[in-house]
Amino acid sequence: MPIIHVKNHGKNATVGVKLAEDVTTALGGLLFPKGTVLYEREWEILEAFMIEQVHVEDDHAAGIQWSDDQPAEAQPVSEETSSEKQSFRQSFNKAVAALKNLLVGVEGGQNIPVMEVREVIAPLLRQVQDQPEILFTLNSMSRVDSYAYEHSIAVGLISYMIAKWMKIPEREWMQIALAGTLLDVGKTRIDRRILQKPDKLTRDEFEEMKKHTVYGYQIIKASPGLNEGVALAALQHHEREDGSGYPLGLTGNRLHLYSKIVAVADVYHAMCSDRVYQRAIPSYLVTEQLLRESFGKLDPYIVLTFVNGITRLAVGTIVELSDGSIGKVVFTDRSQPTRPMVETGGRIINLAESRHLSIVKVIKC
Repeated sequence: MPIIHVKNHGKNATVGVKLAEDVTTALGGLLFPKGTVLYEREWEILEAFMIEQVHVEDDHAAGIQWSDDQPAEAQPVSEETSSEKQSFRQSFNKAVAALKNLLVGVEGGQNIPVMEVREVIAPLLRQVQDQPEILFTLNSMSRVDSYAYEHSIAVGLISYMIAKWMKIPEREWMQIALAGTLLDVGKTRIDRRILQKPDKLTRDEFEEMKKHTVYGYQIIKASPGLNEGVALAALQHHEREDGSGYPLGLTGNRLHLYSKIVAVADVYHAMCSDRVYQRAIPSYLVTEQLLRESFGKLDPYIVLTFVNGITRLAVGTIVELSDGSIGKVVFTDRSQPTRPMVETGGRIINLAESRHLSIVKVIKC
């Protein structure tokens, strides 16, 4: 009975072989039953579960170039240590306090101190680039009383990672991060009574609130060190692909790339966070809604890039399912990134097939 080492399998030669025995996970859950034909996706799943070797049927093994090399020892998925989490939380809170102080001057009519804002977010950008799974924890750092500043920092970080995943030239990443961080700078010109109102805004109040996009554009244009894309992101981040947004009702072909990126980051973090007038929605449900809204509202390519990027980080994440069970994300299918495989109670649940279940909470990254 031929044995194939999963790490060393030749993809072209081994696609189409059939399992001669059941394959189970480390916790005893059935991963693939005997007789399963292994295509590229199945090999990816085997690697994701750190299966070292599989037995295949003789008549499906013809032509395979066998290797005598032993498979490399499987490395456990590294988890963010508590000290690293604490370090990021401290850096995040420090950045929020610093941004709040910097915007006091802007509220008084001064230009944006661009270099100081860069210095505030630069340490966080380095941490997120090294540990992108931190993105899953951003919503847990939002507090209702300081949401506006935390939201700005979070949108800057998410926008930065979207730019990286989109393979935008690296020289633009910082400007895109600044575009996200400063998206709501125009709110420094809005009456505080409107900004802090706990109830739904009246029509006149909402019309006044919408002006923050124009005010933001004007403030950024007057501040040296920020490019046109940053200013347009402030102006256009509430515009939508179908022309249904504000302030100008522009359609997608007239929107700057930065504004499209920032819009996705803005919507994602806002929906994942507790706000005065709305409770947070679980991040996986938000990503599914983003995919739906990419048809007509948000740029579909940017949405898909973001969803694929953030869900790839989910492997190893501890989550709660809608039936109350706790499990670990063990594999994300690129064709259905918001419906991963979850291992719970010694069994594998494929959420792409078990549509009655969904992830309702990320417990630990």
